[in-house]
Amino acid sequence: MSRFGRDYLQVGMYTEIMFPEHDVHFIAVNDGVDSTQGDNEFTPFRNIINEWYAKDTSKKIRAVMKVKGNAGEHLTTSAPYGYMKDPEDSKHWIPDREAADVVYEIGLYVMDGFGPSQIARKLRERKILTPAAYYESKGIPCNVKKQGDPYGWDNTTIAGIMDRWREYLGHTVNFKTTKKSYKSKKKIKNPESEWVIFENTHEPIWTEAIAEAVKQARQSRRRPTKMGEMGMFSGMMYCADCGSILYQCRATGFRKDQEYYICSGYRKGKQVCNTPHSIRTVILEELILQNLREIVSFARSHENRFVQMVMDMDVKERNKGLAKKRRLLSESKKRITELDMIFKRLYEDNISGKLTDERFHKLSTDYEAEQAGLQAQAAMLREEIEEAESKSANVDRFLSVVRQYTDIPELTPRILHEFVEKIVIHAATDPHSKINRRQEVDIYYKGIGILEMSKVFDSRQK
Repeated sequence: MSRFGRDYLQVGMYTEIMFPEHDVHFIAVNDGVDSTQGDNEFTPFRNIINEWYAKDTSKKIRAVMKVKGNAGEHLTTSAPYGYMKDPEDSKHWIPDREAADVVYEIGLYVMDGFGPSQIARKLRERKILTPAAYYESKGIPCNVKKQGDPYGWDNTTIAGIMDRWREYLGHTVNFKTTKKSYKSKKKIKNPESEWVIFENTHEPIWTEAIAEAVKQARQSRRRPTKMGEMGMFSGMMYCADCGSILYQCRATGFRKDQEYYICSGYRKGKQVCNTPHSIRTVILEELILQNLREIVSFARSHENRFVQMVMDMDVKERNKGLAKKRRLLSESKKRITELDMIFKRLYEDNISGKLTDERFHKLSTDYEAEQAGLQAQAAMLREEIEEAESKSANVDRFLSVVRQYTDIPELTPRILHEFVEKIVIHAATDPHSKINRRQEVDIYYKGIGILEMSKVFDSRQK
């Protein structure tokens, strides 16, 4: 009976309903069960005992996996595409060079501004084997679903690789999924707050810049235009007023100098954002290229002064944000204390008969809800303040990228993603004027944020 099944409900459905209805002769030799000799009264209890055994085994396996996961061991049975288990230590991953080269090229495609569908098409054109076909060619067993076309890359496969950017950066990520029950095969994604991450556990395939570009691409979910092209700045530009993403507007009849970006909040309605914050693509490219050249040149020529400038600006910006958060935290604490006093007075009034039980219940419920919200806000503010106090500008990372470039002749998507984190577009002053139009653009560089010299202006004629 234990070989037939360990789910007593399903086993009972077959032995007591399905088999008799279809005249199936069922025999379990070791348990003395024979359907032709009538029902065995002890069989249902035996089925339950068999299920208890499976449940107990599941608990033990979960406990072992939890210990291994919290110790930083890989919980997957096979390494992700691009890695393989070390022949000398199966617990450790090492790059599978042939597959790792493909993963690295996928990262470069992302930095060039291509999305999953476009990358999949390029790999198909280059006749690159899919992960399933690659494992089959090497005689490696895997759980990847095999497709008919060995070069049939699709956007889902590329997106799955991009979603594992932490692993390709050299980190181990455990407890990403779970199951509701040992009876269910369906995996449920855990929120990131429940993940356990161990950094630098194996050799990375992607650089920090590639991983950051991939992360940003997955968060923004950029879409190509109708012409099949991806805007260089897609997913990187934000409205200074409403915070919405700016998207590219172009058409078949547009010249390149007519293409522009516009605030998505404005297109939803003026109640979201009352100005378009539009800026032409060619002007944005010129502004960012010019500013990037200036900052890179200054950082290369005056490294010590640049570091000091970045640190001074970082402290200034951090203190500005911290002052506001500390003020909000202080106000929340003060109100929580006031509510405690109000609760005390309400209780005393209720005991003395000045306040009815119904009124007391209504008021206390409202105040308790307010206090719970304030306590949650205070906890979040404390975490943000602690994180901001411990965080500082990563100038070394920026300088390491600067040293890779002696000259920047043109702005490419790869260079843009190497240096720039995001771009904030302000509303133009006198936007309808051909002479007095002026527009501010804030460029946030990776690792160092915004500098005074990274605030640029467009004041040319339309």
